[in-house]
Amino acid sequence: MVDLAAKHEAITIGVIGGGRGGMQLFGFFDSSRLARIRFVVDRSVTAPAMVAAKAKQIPIYTDFEQALKREKVDFVIETTGIEGFDELLTERLAGTHTGILTHGMARLMIQVMAEHRQHTQDEVSDVVHPIKDRLATGLQGSQAIVKEINQVMSSMQMLALNASIEAAKAGTHGRGFAVVADQMGKSVDTVRALTQEIESVNANIIQVSTQIDSILEMLK
Repeated sequence: MVDLAAKHEAITIGVIGGGRGGMQLFGFFDSSRLARIRFVVDRSVTAPAMVAAKAKQIPIYTDFEQALKREKVDFVIETTGIEGFDELLTERLAGTHTGILTHGMARLMIQVMAEHRQHTQDEVSDVVHPIKDRLATGLQGSQAIVKEINQVMSSMQMLALNASIEAAKAGTHGRGFAVVADQMGKSVDTVRALTQEIESVNANIIQVSTQIDSILEMLK
């Protein structure tokens, strides 16, 4: 796979409009290696994208003219939807190398991104949910097996204890009981180790299932 980020410098972007649309674009570009947000502009410093940018130490402005003077970017994306603002931006950036993504184009981009995200989520869910269901079924089965093994192990422990008691009662003549008790004790230890391994596998299955839930939640 060709690493575009390694071959080209990241495209620099300025976002004007820190509302819902600006925040969606901020989230998209902030996670990309091919683009870098250089500034966000909004009249309200509490707008979602403004708050997010400040948290990432990305410059924020309440005056777009000041932002354009201080920051040089490859593209400016306008998400405010204010009537006539696209034309004003075009006028201010005339003669520069900065491109403009108008409000209408920005809305289209957001819609395409949302559809792509939903499509990706649906595809991942279609693959992951059956796996999770199989893990859950396998976990229930193995837990039932462990329960049965523990019941058998308890019975073996009782038999080993009885054999030890009989060996003690019989003295020299009870060596056979002692051998049986010893072997059953070893068998119990082996079974105990086996159940511990199964429980360890069960714990891993639970962890994987939890991680799958986290991945699905992140895709929402």
